[in-house]
Amino acid sequence: MRHVYLHMPFCTGRCAYCGFVSGPPPERPGDYVDVLAREAAARGFALPLGPLESLYCGGGTPALLGVAGFRRLAASGFFTLAPGAEWTVELHPAAVTRDLVAALADLGVTRLSIGVQSFDEAALARCRRRHTVRQALEAIETARAAIADTGIDLIAGLPGVSAAAWTQTLRRAVALGLPHLSVYALSIEPESAWGRAGRAPPDPERLCDAVAEAAETLGAAGLARYETSNYARPGFACRHNLNTWRGGDYLGLGRGAASRLGRTRRAGDGTEETLAEEEDALERALTALRLAEGFDPEAAARRFPVLAPRLPRWRRLLAGFRAEGLLTAANAPTTRGHEVLDALARALL
Repeated sequence: MRHVYLHMPFCTGRCAYCGFVSGPPPERPGDYVDVLAREAAARGFALPLGPLESLYCGGGTPALLGVAGFRRLAASGFFTLAPGAEWTVELHPAAVTRDLVAALADLGVTRLSIGVQSFDEAALARCRRRHTVRQALEAIETARAAIADTGIDLIAGLPGVSAAAWTQTLRRAVALGLPHLSVYALSIEPESAWGRAGRAPPDPERLCDAVAEAAETLGAAGLARYETSNYARPGFACRHNLNTWRGGDYLGLGRGAASRLGRTRRAGDGTEETLAEEEDALERALTALRLAEGFDPEAAARRFPVLAPRLPRWRRLLAGFRAEGLLTAANAPTTRGHEVLDALARALL
């Protein structure tokens, strides 16, 4: 086991767009560490897990575990980290404190990802984000003072955000000089407050324009689009997520965490599905279409021999996609290719 995701399903409130599993923190959040260890053991994994190449703590709001909870996690003994391992913790801007990030740095956390989502006050209020632009900026400075590899998330297509306001959000993000940014296209999840209220999804053309502007602005600032939604300076791509997009195994622990181990896919609700060999291979191989490093059909066939009969058809299709300007010579998506990525993947199935 080399890559583990720990889901911390705690939140003091629910953002309007959020469809993730979350709820209020327990009276003693640190006890959740024991819950994670028990789940790993109950699912048959030998403890300690590892040595791990990456550990990702997401949520929810992982900061609600608290300094004592993270110390308990690090000392729990249910995982070990390999030398040079990447350990990421997601943070809500309102939960960032000097004591917390200093403790995380001391414990060996190497990356922080802060959910800013927007630098527009009205947009934050509509999203029910429970933080202000000023709090976000202060959180970023506090976090990066302790852990240099600090990045932020933004959401394109938020309701009520004009093109000018989105441009301003991107400019403010670039001015921070961060090593990593994620830009996610808004989707209206059925379980979210907006989904239950019947809010319409963002206009597809305007959403594509917003994401394309982000790619251009961030790219000009030295942040390469290494994956559909992620941008980084050299050496700062998220290794945990790269493993997923390269079709690697990962174990998810905690309420709401998904896993992919061998041919078994486990959903966040705990249900499991065993995939046929070819179906598993296709899913793992085609996620490379999201990456700037591109999709290599010959390499995919060598890794998954069951896919070898597809090579002639793949070569023809990929040549056509390149001719249409959807893929580069390395079979990586262009800006237009990112916009129609799902259709490209479906065509290759």
